[in-house]
Amino acid sequence: MARFPKSEAKIAALARLIAEGLANAGDEFPSPPVPPAELSAQLDAYQEKSTRLAAGRAEAKIRRIEKNKSLKTLKDSMRANLRYAEVWARRHPERLGQLGWGSRRPRTALKPPGEVRDIAIRDEGDTWLLLAWNAPVDGGAVGVYQVQRRKPGGSWEDVATSMDAIELLRDQPRGVDLEYRVLALNRAGAGSPSGTVTAVL
Repeated sequence: MARFPKSEAKIAALARLIAEGLANAGDEFPSPPVPPAELSAQLDAYQEKSTRLAAGRAEAKIRRIEKNKSLKTLKDSMRANLRYAEVWARRHPERLGQLGWGSRRPRTALKPPGEVRDIAIRDEGDTWLLLAWNAPVDGGAVGVYQVQRRKPGGSWEDVATSMDAIELLRDQPRGVDLEYRVLALNRAGAGSPSGTVTAVL
């Protein structure tokens, strides 16, 4: 007996085959619980919503990039003004309080981030999967996240770098057991790797 597929792409492909098969073989399967026309309509509705979701994700990513650019411009301007104020108020650092600022703190050594938590596969298709995770709760601030994969027992390889706690991995091999994990990095080094998740696309 065949096994019902797990990935959405394979489910959609099977739905199309079932609908077409029932429509073409009405004598052999005369009264299916869900008529082929209704099954096709359900498939079309699913695919429309799936397309909208993908478009929404793309739009959200563009908006996030634009937001991050605006934030960087704002931060650069703030830092420029604060550096200027620190120079002018170097003999009277208390004056920086008028700007919501204070005198410079002694530098402390940067620590590597802690362990990435709760890695999970949020969605997957024929050659892609969507990984998500939670930031470390300890260690230094995260600079970027490094996504890695391997065949079970093999060597880890870098497959993506992400600024956010989510990453869409495209063009992944099909029909192969693959393990994925994520590490948080900053200038001080890498934190402990997350747990692993396994996917077979």
